[in-house]
Amino acid sequence: MAAGMRTLPFGIGYFLASFAAAALMARFGPRALTLGFAVQVVGFGALAIAVVVDVVSMLTPALIVAGVGFGIVMPSVIKAVLGGVDQRHAGLASGVVISTFQIGSALGVAIVGGIFFSILGTGRSPADHAHAFAIALSCNVALLVLGGLLSLWLPDDPMS
Repeated sequence: MAAGMRTLPFGIGYFLASFAAAALMARFGPRALTLGFAVQVVGFGALAIAVVVDVVSMLTPALIVAGVGFGIVMPSVIKAVLGGVDQRHAGLASGVVISTFQIGSALGVAIVGGIFFSILGTGRSPADHAHAFAIALSCNVALLVLGGLLSLWLPDDPMS
């Protein structure tokens, strides 16, 4: 329960931002995806720093910001992918996108979890856990930076 309550700000940020994602996509096109990646980098980067320097008051705002970024990215990536697909193939493409999300999530948990436990080693102190968490989260941040950079190559017109 305590862990769920600690991560609740991420879910709140995601929930609220997902409502704004359609307007952001309409205004910025695929650059909304880039914006979402950038916001996540800021949020998760701040979270990693907060854990390392042990500033508990930064955890909630960092999680909210990361959740907002995620709330922008998820609907935007679906729109970016499905926007370039002929309507008669939309169901198939949607299934592929969702399956890809699930596979990516499973691999991400396994790989980043492996990094976390490799760094943690036999450490048991809160400082050991904070260090391992910050390194694993930094790997996520690096991948978000890569995703943001790759999103810059998305065409403005998905049908092109």
